[in-house]
Amino acid sequence: MKTINKILLIGLCGTFLPINFLTAQSPKPDEIEKINGALPSKATVQPKKARKILVFNLTRGFKHDSIPIGAKTLELMGQKTGAFSVDVSEDISMFEQENLEKYDAVVFNNTTGDLFTPPNYKNMSPDEKKSADERSKLLKANLLNFVKSGKGIIGIHAATDCLYNWREYGEMMGGYFNGHPWGKVIVKIDDPDHPINKAFNKQGFEISDEIYTYKDPYSRENLRVLLSVDWEQSVQKLNIKGGNRQDNDYALSWIRNYGNGRVFYCAFGHRHDIFWNKQILQHLLDGIQFALGDLKADATPSAKVK
Repeated sequence: MKTINKILLIGLCGTFLPINFLTAQSPKPDEIEKINGALPSKATVQPKKARKILVFNLTRGFKHDSIPIGAKTLELMGQKTGAFSVDVSEDISMFEQENLEKYDAVVFNNTTGDLFTPPNYKNMSPDEKKSADERSKLLKANLLNFVKSGKGIIGIHAATDCLYNWREYGEMMGGYFNGHPWGKVIVKIDDPDHPINKAFNKQGFEISDEIYTYKDPYSRENLRVLLSVDWEQSVQKLNIKGGNRQDNDYALSWIRNYGNGRVFYCAFGHRHDIFWNKQILQHLLDGIQFALGDLKADATPSAKVK
């Protein structure tokens, strides 16, 4: 069944808010029970004010069936911890300035493809293409200004598998997808004392998921890498092969400052059970609270840490 998008009239002021209804793809009751059982019980830090995030689910390429599970997890996380509230949408009009300014952060939840270009672009007339290009340029500028002005952006899994033709997005998010050669790895805690890594108690762990690798502009010169593939342990214990970087540097989670704003990216989120992994959910909460500006954490790039 296709995703149904509706526009609801909210309040008396004439503001239109797109609400995304996930029908047949919605999480099953037993999945929601598992999510609820794994969620952190409270916010890591008290929010400075009521926080609101936009969870954006649009795909123009591959559509992960974990998207509605991730969105529901974030909704329930916000409700349970009080750290934030959530709106979920696939409507690019949410990046119009008057809509975007309602939020403290945006989550790109397994987004793929050229998000701001209409899917029927090739069949448009020259005038229609010009109008679509102008709107795309405006919405992109709105997002960059949103983050640079002091807001946050969070990427989950395929958030690095989109907008390849928009250089600024790749720089902001921290890298672009370059393949997923493994389904299981051993994770290294790159920064054991970092507050966003507190969930892992300084202990590496084994995880099953679709493991991404990254290409430029990925660099530790720009990113504070929190988690990565423990290459030696994964080769020795899991016999992984097929790496596509000469340096075997396969980051899995990172943060960065971008202008006055903050970026948090976590590569996990292909498999459903990622969203009832207690450690990963705590890591997500802490990363989101960093992106919101509530959890203070050092984002000095890893290559520049003394």
